[in-house]
Amino acid sequence: MPTIQGGKVIEGAGLDAPLQNAGAPASGAGGTYSGTAVVGSLLIDTANGKLYICTNATAGASFAWTLVGAQV
Repeated sequence: MPTIQGGKVIEGAGLDAPLQNAGAPASGAGGTYSGTAVVGSLLIDTANGKLYICTNATAGASFAWTLVGAQV
């Protein structure tokens, strides 16, 4: 899925504004926002106040969210 059309970022992919989820996002097949998020998408865990970045947007087992920084 392209993330830029005509010089504008497509809205809703977590690039124009962070995605939100109540709890840590799931990675892997059927992960949180799989099919919507693209590499670089940001997601805020609203329950725990943590920030995640999508590091692999390939549909299936490789889809991955990674915790940003040392947010223990």
